[in-house]
Amino acid sequence: MADDFLPQLKLTFMPDISPFTGVLGNRLAAYLLRRTTMGPSKAQILSFASLTPQQALSNLLNVSPIANSPIDPATNDTWVNVVANQGTDDVLLRDYVVTWMLDNFRTDNTIRSKMILFLHQNWMVDEQVYNSHDLFDYLKTIEFYAVGSYKSLAKKMTRQNAMLIFLNGLQSTGNNPNENYGREFLELFTIGRGPQIGVGDYTTYTEDDIKAAAKVFSGYQYDLNNANVDGETAVRHGKATISRHSNAVKTFSPAFSNTQINQPPPASVSQASMAAELDSFVNMVFGQLATAKNISRKLYRFFVHRDISAAVETDIISPMADALYANNYQLSSALNLLMQSKHFYDLDDANATDNKIGAMVKSPLESFYNTMRFFDISPFTFPGNTPTTIWSTFYRTGLRNGILENAQMNFFFTTSVAGFPAYYLAPKYDRNWFDASTITQRYYFGRCFLEGKRLPYSNSSLGIRFDFLLWARNNISNAGNGNMLVDELLNFLLPEIPNTARRDYFLKDILLGSLSLINWQNEWNNYISTGNSTVVKPRLELLFKAILYAQEYQLQ
Repeated sequence: MADDFLPQLKLTFMPDISPFTGVLGNRLAAYLLRRTTMGPSKAQILSFASLTPQQALSNLLNVSPIANSPIDPATNDTWVNVVANQGTDDVLLRDYVVTWMLDNFRTDNTIRSKMILFLHQNWMVDEQVYNSHDLFDYLKTIEFYAVGSYKSLAKKMTRQNAMLIFLNGLQSTGNNPNENYGREFLELFTIGRGPQIGVGDYTTYTEDDIKAAAKVFSGYQYDLNNANVDGETAVRHGKATISRHSNAVKTFSPAFSNTQINQPPPASVSQASMAAELDSFVNMVFGQLATAKNISRKLYRFFVHRDISAAVETDIISPMADALYANNYQLSSALNLLMQSKHFYDLDDANATDNKIGAMVKSPLESFYNTMRFFDISPFTFPGNTPTTIWSTFYRTGLRNGILENAQMNFFFTTSVAGFPAYYLAPKYDRNWFDASTITQRYYFGRCFLEGKRLPYSNSSLGIRFDFLLWARNNISNAGNGNMLVDELLNFLLPEIPNTARRDYFLKDILLGSLSLINWQNEWNNYISTGNSTVVKPRLELLFKAILYAQEYQLQ
């Protein structure tokens, strides 16, 4: 009777934004860290297990600026802070900027990297249309606002050189305003398109609002001049050209209360008046609660779950939006509220294992880095690796071009200004990461780690060999005890503790094979005393690959 009752009982529970104040424990600590970082180590899970969500979020949201800069491995120069390149082809230099950020993702223990990925997805640009300096400045801009004001970021992105090129802002003049950026600013970047209620009327904005926004944005041009540096972010930006700006009054639709943004007479137009128009426009858009709700939905789908029910909209999205709106769109305010909530930890109904934990598919990058970070695999620790092999072989041709490109997550080679389908395309959302065209890369990199094999669909390897035997010897409490070895790995690596049949599969079919538990203990003892790993090494490598290939490991 109890089993029959639970589904009905569950319906009486509503999404609960109130804070969970208990201690996380290993399971919830691992879940929180998988959702907010590129993957936890065993030590990090154990450290967070004794914290409350409030304490954990205090650590995760304590984001510092990235202290290092991209390196040109051919010259060992950090070229990005000067206009002149250092002799290396700029196509390569753009790749080195991306790999620099990927390396910082690998080492980051805060929410910064996930938020840079979130903001990149929501302010998408493509590296093919600009140079390495612009790409660096773009990344430094979104890094600066990783947990800061999304509203302030919207102002800065409007003058960002990479964005001016990507969405044709540099071509926009008062006589011929280009509508590309204005359209995406409203539809994708900020308020979002509501239900269409008429020709060119999307509830939250209209086609006429796009035209008026294009006039506000006119006159901003590309300029990689170190004199044009933003006072807050210290990042270079484009220039405001008065003669190219629209002098017209910008009149907006009833969706924005018929707001008018007035341009002074041509004789008194200045860069300051252009900036004032931009401020007025951004204030108008972010003055709509619909903007806060749209950003909150994006955060929810990125960090929690693809589905937003009517109850979640009312009880979770609305409070998040209120927090954003009341705090000048500080992303940390919504993240704190969401990630301390009972809802986030699936504690707002009678079954704490059915909704959130293990309910999202990892992106290819998350799957790769979850493995690297848990097993402490670093390209810098392998003998013979030089800066060139690390940046060119491991990061550029290996991770980026060999894995991410073929798994449809190639940074800065977007097929759409909307970004990666897994973050926006309904109804599958994150399930778009896992299909017949992408699973090969996801499943193959374990072999690349262990065997140094080249990646399928490319002629590149990762340039590293991971010694799982040595790792197990140094990091498992008692690797000679087959039960403890398997339990420790599964309980830390999978989102939920597997049932007995599944656990026995990893223990008996994979680790032991024809061995008994006593045989395994004896073979392990023999390895420890003699160094002979003939038996234990291949069994451990089978276990490593089996876990990485497991369906559960693809989830977080």
